[in-house]
Amino acid sequence: MAVDPAKRQAVTGVVRQHPAMSLVAVSPGIVVFGLLWWLTNPFLAILFGIVAVAGGYYLLTRRS
Repeated sequence: MAVDPAKRQAVTGVVRQHPAMSLVAVSPGIVVFGLLWWLTNPFLAILFGIVAVAGGYYLLTRRS
């Protein structure tokens, strides 16, 4: 399963032109990761990170 080249170009263009907007878009995930690491244990934070990355990859590669 490969990433659609048009989607890849669009995401790359947005990140290059608006890096702050990209950071704002992923900041809730960063906050949840930090809170899980601090309040529970690192294993849950790492597990959440893996699930978040896998979910994002799935959303980018699924067939519409």
